[in-house]
Amino acid sequence: MPVLYIHDFIPSTAAEGPGQRACLWVQGCSVRCPGCMVPHTWDQRKGKATDTHTLAQTILAVPGIEGLTVLGGEPLDQAAALLPLLQTVKAVGLSLMLFSGYTKAQLQAEGCPDKQAIMDLCDIFVDGPYVQALTDFSRPWVGSSNQQIYFQTPTYQHLENKLSDIQNKVEIRIDENGGVKINGMLPAEKFRLLRQLAADLGKQEI
Repeated sequence: MPVLYIHDFIPSTAAEGPGQRACLWVQGCSVRCPGCMVPHTWDQRKGKATDTHTLAQTILAVPGIEGLTVLGGEPLDQAAALLPLLQTVKAVGLSLMLFSGYTKAQLQAEGCPDKQAIMDLCDIFVDGPYVQALTDFSRPWVGSSNQQIYFQTPTYQHLENKLSDIQNKVEIRIDENGGVKINGMLPAEKFRLLRQLAADLGKQEI
């Protein structure tokens, strides 16, 4: 089975797209947007090599989720390894949301069959790099106004004209060893402050 280099995986979250979803961050990014909030996901060599069959079974075993969201890094840098995983997820009826730093036009012009197949699988496809000068958090899930949210199937098309009603969410997880994980969408300065507060909380004895 293909090996996918991943940064992190959360079995269930309400902060990364519509409803309750599994969320996968791939490791490695060729886009490398200036001002990126997660530059630690750029170097693929720092990722965890993961068997996609095992990962698919892990996702399918999560109770109560309606879909999978895939972020990065840049997911389409590993399109060949990612495609079988996403086909398995879709085959059982889960929805798919995916973020790419490339635009649909760029990807279509490239003509890579694996990348096109992944785009075609998506119920929601979010494209475009984060542009620091265009920072905008008025819409959910994205950080700059140039990024486009494409509702490609009927599954979530009812949300297309209601984005202003959807609030961004942030989740904090503190494990038993005081390790902190934060996911969701916030302005960078608020994200850094929240991360520090959570880290301080994680060090306290309960």
